[in-house]
Amino acid sequence: MLTIDWKERLNKDTADYLSTKLPNKDYDFEIIFIAYPERVNGKIPHDVIIHVANAIVQKLGKTHEQFIPFFRHLWKKKGEYGHLAFTQIMSKLIPKKPLVYLPMLEEAMRDAGSPEINSIMDKVMLPLLRKHPEKYINYIYNWSKDAHEPLRHQAMNTLIKLIKRIPELSKEVFSHYQHQWYYPLGEAFADHVILIKTVAKLDFDFYIKLVQSYENNRDPQIVELICGSLTEYHPDLERILENWSKSGNARVKKAAVTAHRAILKKKA
Repeated sequence: MLTIDWKERLNKDTADYLSTKLPNKDYDFEIIFIAYPERVNGKIPHDVIIHVANAIVQKLGKTHEQFIPFFRHLWKKKGEYGHLAFTQIMSKLIPKKPLVYLPMLEEAMRDAGSPEINSIMDKVMLPLLRKHPEKYINYIYNWSKDAHEPLRHQAMNTLIKLIKRIPELSKEVFSHYQHQWYYPLGEAFADHVILIKTVAKLDFDFYIKLVQSYENNRDPQIVELICGSLTEYHPDLERILENWSKSGNARVKKAAVTAHRAILKKKA
């Protein structure tokens, strides 16, 4: 935890940097915190970088849009410290100017791997979604279809985290993706299975009705999705799986036989 003395020192050095260095496009923001004596695994502690990022946003005030090149530089050129500062800065600025900063956030994620995207989703998007899902959820829906696989996966992962925190959104989120089952899911298949499992845990009665609605369906992908999502025993599930296991389609039969065995173990 930062001491009051160090907070004051960092605030002072941040103000000095913003007044003397940043106007000259000197983006080496490490000068603000490099003197901090403690290290964690040889690196400046995260709470120091977060404090500096918050101080930057506070001191820039309403002039923040003038420094978009600086924010981009933090992400692209300043490594782990820059990523952490950028993420914290975006968490503060997106609520102020979403149309300005969400495209920048998307640009950053398209240039990132899963760990960096996961950090952005958890620290920036998830808090926004919890406060104003109606305002931000379409961004997540769009990213879940993105060509960049890590972004697509983490968008789905974020929606799963969201409905765990706000269960009343589960049916809305689920319904958004249900129509996609009739098209090849490819690498997104596993994400859809996790989504169905999550919905089943949150509202098992809804899940049973869902499976019942597909009882006469023989689409291999849909059957595989449902069979892969089973978590509890129910007599209707047993009956439906037993019926599917007699299918002449090899994929349907294989998925149903495996799931039927698993559900009988749960029954026992």
